Amino acid sequence: MAKYTFDEHGDTFNYFVMTTLAIILIPASYLTLFKAKTAVAARKTPCPCEPCQRKSSRAVAPRKSSGVGKKSIGLLLGWILFAFVAYQVYITPSPEVIKWNPFDVLGIADNATPKQIKAAFRGLSKVWHPDKVKSDLLEEAVAKMAEINKAYETLTDDATRENWEKYGHPDGSRNSMTMSIALPPWLVEAHNNFWVLAAYGLVCGLMLPYFIGKWWYRSGNYTKDKIRTKTMGTFFKQLKETTKPKEIVEILSLAAEFQEEIVSRPSDEAALENLGAKVNTALENKNGEKFEYTKKTTSPASLKVLTLLYAHTLGVPVEDKDLAQDQVDITAKTLHLIHGMIQITTARQWLSVSLSLMDMSQILVQGLYFHDSPLQQLPYIDVDAVKALKGKKQIKSVGQYMDMDRVDRVSLLKKNTTDDQADQVATVAKQYPELKVIKAFFRVAGDNIITPGSLCTFILKIKAVVPGDDEQEEEETEVKKAKDEVNALFEGAEDSEEDEDGNIKPKKPSKAVAPAIHAPYFPGEKKPFWWIVLGDHKNNRIVVAPTKVTDITSTPKTIRIQFQSPPRPGSYSFNLFIKSDSILGADITQDMTLTVLDASELPPEPEVDDEISEPDEDSIAGQMALLKEQGLAAAAIGGGSKGAAAPAQGGNGKGKAKAPETDSDSDSD
Repeated sequence: MAKYTFDEHGDTFNYFVMTTLAIILIPASYLTLFKAKTAVAARKTPCPCEPCQRKSSRAVAPRKSSGVGKKSIGLLLGWILFAFVAYQVYITPSPEVIKWNPFDVLGIADNATPKQIKAAFRGLSKVWHPDKVKSDLLEEAVAKMAEINKAYETLTDDATRENWEKYGHPDGSRNSMTMSIALPPWLVEAHNNFWVLAAYGLVCGLMLPYFIGKWWYRSGNYTKDKIRTKTMGTFFKQLKETTKPKEIVEILSLAAEFQEEIVSRPSDEAALENLGAKVNTALENKNGEKFEYTKKTTSPASLKVLTLLYAHTLGVPVEDKDLAQDQVDITAKTLHLIHGMIQITTARQWLSVSLSLMDMSQILVQGLYFHDSPLQQLPYIDVDAVKALKGKKQIKSVGQYMDMDRVDRVSLLKKNTTDDQADQVATVAKQYPELKVIKAFFRVAGDNIITPGSLCTFILKIKAVVPGDDEQEEEETEVKKAKDEVNALFEGAEDSEEDEDGNIKPKKPSKAVAPAIHAPYFPGEKKPFWWIVLGDHKNNRIVVAPTKVTDITSTPKTIRIQFQSPPRPGSYSFNLFIKSDSILGADITQDMTLTVLDASELPPEPEVDDEISEPDEDSIAGQMALLKEQGLAAAAIGGGSKGAAAPAQGGNGKGKAKAPETDSDSDSD
């Protein structure tokens, strides 16, 4: 029998509260500490160059948002509450489980004799009988006397005593179980009903609808990529097919994220005016342009975003600490918004604007300006060094720089760098991978030609190469081997290899991950990825939407992109663009030709032989077939008798066979 009561002592309720707090606090604390460790690890970069060292020891730390502060305070209060409840559990004694014992009720020993039991019963009856107590003790006497009678009966009646000894209860049932509901009594007491109901109404009637409405509002105002729908609407209206790279920066400054989230301080106006003058000077020295605001960028937030982005790409230092932190936040946010712009331009199939946006991503990550040399990504290489490299050795890329001998590299940079610094430049240059296309072609599954409207697959095999590494050219056999491997991948044997018997067996999936890119001017760590685009540069159209690839390493990787082939036969000229989101000068542009042939040029389908070959006469199957033919021949002759059949000769003349005679109980017709 189970008896349910409320938690009178509070121990069960305390355990419930402590368990609930632990379920919430432990994961939340782990995630908070894990993010903090990740941020610290990101700031500890092993790169020896001076820009990276300045980045790691930068005095301006990332500003903590109000959400993080509230979360930390909430965690602290939660752990304080957890400690208080745990202390209450510690000091609250656990209720003892008391087993009913008739000897204890009568106040005698467990080995008492029947005479002692009877005497004890009489003595207690004289004391607790309802007729012999005062009126104020009547209820207690009734309950006490019932307990005494129960104990006496248990010890004097054999059946009752046997039940008690066997089950622990005189009526033959097991001991009753008392279960406490994990709610304190004050929660259900009548005088607390108003406050309890008020708390329920506050939580369920106000707070729960508020948070659900807030979540619904946020989900409706953001895209799946966490960009405001209002921002995407602005981009959709402002972006044109002829938008120039510099106009992209102005459109970015109009994003709702900046208009609503950028903090405006009284000291910003003077600091921005001073910074704008420096940006204008740097821009005039670079290409004779002037830094001017347009009609689009009239709001204070747009002016701040535009000035700080230009300062970032021109390398103008921001002395004001608040503006410096704003620049960090704006740069990271802008890189994310560029991806939203690319979604719009690719949906409209605008090729040139999409490529310009990808270039914008590169200069934001590397902190360079439009059309700057890729060599300026390296430390100690400024505009003068770039001119020297281009003038003497025609060096225009990081790969060409690393192909030079060390003596030539040191001599060209001798004016501005020491030998150690020149070696440091080479060390950093190896952190900028170059891509090498091993094979790129079109194919349709199951066919040797591409027909109009078929599901075509563009197959690209590519790998990353460290600049400066000597690499031998592949021979024709190696090229053929690479194509065969790609074909095997296309046919379904992806990530496979042959065993000793020549059978294809699956390989273990590669766990290679592209390392973080060298980006000393970008806040935080930047993991690179690549856009792969098929376009028509002459018509400024995207043929196949960009595909993101994040795991291109020194191990060759095969990429398959499916699209529908053109509806008419002919030769179509496409352009393959492989664009990095983080590295200047590492892009690949390659002409591709797609030949579409008429479906009539497909080879004829092989004939399928549905006939079953005749068995040999010497085999058992042949003999059975011969007997069957003889039976059919006899029926056709109409001899009528089931017991006779004409002899037949095999078709090949090898022998004769006679049908066996069969007995029949019925007469022939």
